[in-house]
Amino acid sequence: MRKLLFSNRNKFKLIIACTGFFVGLILLLISLELYHKGKSYNESSKLLDEHTLIIQKKVSRAAHLGLGSPGFSALEIDELQQQKFISACSPIKSNQFEVIVEIDDPIIPAFNSNIFLQAVENDLIDISSVEYKWEDGNDFVPVIMPRNFLMMLNTFLSASQLPQLSESLISNVKMNLKLGPKSKRSIVPARIVGFTNDFSSILVPNAFLTMANSKFANTQEEFQSQLIIKAVDNKLGLLESYLKDKGYESSEDQLFISRLKSTISIILTCIMSLAILTLLLSTVIMIQYLQLMLTGLTFEIRLMLRLGHSIKALKNNFLRYFILVFSINALISFICFYFLNAAIHKRLISSGIIINESISVWSILTLLIAFIIFTITVNFFTVQRIKSQFHS
Repeated sequence: MRKLLFSNRNKFKLIIACTGFFVGLILLLISLELYHKGKSYNESSKLLDEHTLIIQKKVSRAAHLGLGSPGFSALEIDELQQQKFISACSPIKSNQFEVIVEIDDPIIPAFNSNIFLQAVENDLIDISSVEYKWEDGNDFVPVIMPRNFLMMLNTFLSASQLPQLSESLISNVKMNLKLGPKSKRSIVPARIVGFTNDFSSILVPNAFLTMANSKFANTQEEFQSQLIIKAVDNKLGLLESYLKDKGYESSEDQLFISRLKSTISIILTCIMSLAILTLLLSTVIMIQYLQLMLTGLTFEIRLMLRLGHSIKALKNNFLRYFILVFSINALISFICFYFLNAAIHKRLISSGIIINESISVWSILTLLIAFIIFTITVNFFTVQRIKSQFHS
């Protein structure tokens, strides 16, 4: 039966349809994968939501002449808190004493450097309060490292021809914080519990920095050079205009990443739409090829039905044939997508963009959904055509 139905057929339309399926599936898979990774990029280390900004005063020429203060006064902070489009405003605490970070672990060379500590209210950052908390008497201080620190450390290791470190590996590195001047220096064990792109300093719990400042600082007068503020929903534009008028500035990186992710999402959505359109056109061509094949087999189909072959048996032969065609296309497309995704991932890593290397479940689900839709479509048109041949 297979030879009778499928031998000596013009397969030009089938080849065109298969080419469309191949191109459409690759475009759909790679755009979905990049869309998913683009959405999740920076989320694991994003402590601030899209309505929260870190602000500071713009540096002007007057500052070099000793005119004006780069810090925020209590009056300026109070004025910010009273604005209707600001839901929260809190100073970012900083260390007022010398801090040295010391890494002494066998997996990397010894590291020793002066650092800068900061602390913010937990209500304004998105982090687990279970991991990121400290009380007097704890065995270690949980810290959140800026991702730039990891990139800098990997650059140093690479230049020394040593293996680079992943986030999970460096989180287990033994690290100490040396607090205060040499005369009364204290050593406190620390452990990395997360990474962030929002802050350029090492974050520690608010309770720990308050205690350390009171114990090691020469003065109890706090200098507020940065504030963290949260805008009311849908009022971020008003906040940005207000900051510009007051001569304050926020982190451009945070705004840039948000705008970049939005632009990439739009581009990938357009590519996904083009891929879906390509798959639909390929399906139409495949159905036309099926209809043409069934029309050319009118005599054979009637003969087989009269000889006792069921519609289901005939339909299953056509269905198995086209499922095989689809499966071969899907397999080749997925293999090409896998290597293309690996090449893109390698390129992004070399550019300093850290994303998840594994293929998302959405790509597998896309293939499954495409297979189900294709099978149902072929099954429907095959049954309808064979029934029309039988009743004509």
